[in-house]
Amino acid sequence: MPKRHGGGARGIASIRPVTLEALIFDLDGTIADTLPIAIASFQHTFREHLGRDYTPEEVTALFGPSEEGILRAQAPDRFEAVLATYLAEYERRHACCPAPFDGLVELFDDLAGRGVRLAVVTGKGPASTAVSLRVLGLERRFATVETGSEGGFVKPDKIRGILKSWSITPANAGYVGDHPLDMQGAHEVGTLALAAAWSPTTQPETLAAEHPHQLFHTVGELAAWTRQAGD
Repeated sequence: MPKRHGGGARGIASIRPVTLEALIFDLDGTIADTLPIAIASFQHTFREHLGRDYTPEEVTALFGPSEEGILRAQAPDRFEAVLATYLAEYERRHACCPAPFDGLVELFDDLAGRGVRLAVVTGKGPASTAVSLRVLGLERRFATVETGSEGGFVKPDKIRGILKSWSITPANAGYVGDHPLDMQGAHEVGTLALAAAWSPTTQPETLAAEHPHQLFHTVGELAAWTRQAGD
């Protein structure tokens, strides 16, 4: 799923003046390098319960629903046991990823200090999201955290709901994500599609193909853009 290459922040879509009131973040591959942890945890779980070795590509082909949805579809007769195995392995492996990407904590502090509201909208399930936010030290960092659905991709609805609850116009908010579907979801809502291409698992060319408003190769580029947007 969502290689990395150099370069600066790129305005892919037509740029317009921005009054930034809210910034909403994806989690895997955007806030931290947790995607490999999830893939390895699925592989372990499937091997343990289904007796089969899944390739990373086979695992990511299942993505869309939350972990609960994926596991229920693969092992409906033993869902609770399979989910417990997955979550235990996910938490065990998370020790290798104890912090967000460099610069994000400082960015969160800066944005909050300027009155920009922060949220997470992720396709992950609630249990794994809670594990990640706790291990990363971000449990109290975001005003709102919305997780995925067993039924499939629901990010646009989640983003809309947050902005409506905050009485913020979509044009004055941004969604930061590392996957083409994140950009598609942001466009659907009418919020700024901000492509995060700083993770080793991200494919910048596929993000650019979705015409994000900006594509950032480093957290520092995003931070600089938010300061310009706030001026």
